[in-house]
Amino acid sequence: MKQIIRCFLLSLLLIVCCGCSSTATSRNASQEKGVVVLDIGHFIGSGGAATPGRVNGKIISECSFWYEYSYYTKKVIEDAGYTCVVTNRGNAPTKEPLLTYARRAGVVQLCHPDKNAARYPSKYHPDRVASGMVSADYAIERNAACIVFLHHNSTGGWTNGPSNSLIICNKFNGRPLADTIARTLENEILNHRMPNGGRGCRTIVRCIDAERSAGWLNACDDSGIPAAVIEAAYLNNRAHAAYLAVDANAREYAESIGRGIVRYMRNGALPQPRHIRADENKPDQGSFGYAAESRRLNVPGAKRLVH
Repeated sequence: MKQIIRCFLLSLLLIVCCGCSSTATSRNASQEKGVVVLDIGHFIGSGGAATPGRVNGKIISECSFWYEYSYYTKKVIEDAGYTCVVTNRGNAPTKEPLLTYARRAGVVQLCHPDKNAARYPSKYHPDRVASGMVSADYAIERNAACIVFLHHNSTGGWTNGPSNSLIICNKFNGRPLADTIARTLENEILNHRMPNGGRGCRTIVRCIDAERSAGWLNACDDSGIPAAVIEAAYLNNRAHAAYLAVDANAREYAESIGRGIVRYMRNGALPQPRHIRADENKPDQGSFGYAAESRRLNVPGAKRLVH
């Protein structure tokens, strides 16, 4: 009888130990995956690019579009087992339907709208200066696996035919992320469902001081965080706008970006070594003051390494 009891207790101990081991492994795996940050471009009151006129009875703007559809990008990422957070630099919406969209996506409002597109420094890398820098700083604070800035593009009045679809990325860490999203959009959306005259989606690096989005990308690069900016759809392109104006198509577009991020995360996002800036006092093309525009500005808190 004693022997039976000992066997029972030993078996119970093994079950408990195995359960603890499984839980620890699960937690470690979750930590290794890291958080994916999706940032809604611009903010309420300054919505970014917009269609030159109504399409299907509505004006599409960058900010309102991504408040509505970032949920679908996030869902694809979370369904794949990754943690995903949606952010926006501005204040929370107070009117419907954006209020409902923000709650559904769980948008983290960073409450730093940029008056007159004023530039300011990263609190982690003060020679990196840009409007909207608070979103990059959030990704750095969270030690994100990557950040994707959700935007659209526009070049003025209505156009027809192909547009210069882009995914912009940071210099050292972002190319694999950008390439994977671009190829996914090419395989699923561009010239399949959203006409673009046969033209694909290019990936380009932006890292020079005062270039649009370069400040965010450089700050993330300095901390070893892959970053990409989505500029694949042009709201002044009639075919692009007509496609995005249909709810099912807009969901499809947002989900395709999500699938691109998931493929990146699964196919080599973590094993590759991350580049981290070695010397914060060594200036480069992205340092505040490199561009003539920056030399004319007095930005409180910005670190001038270029004189």
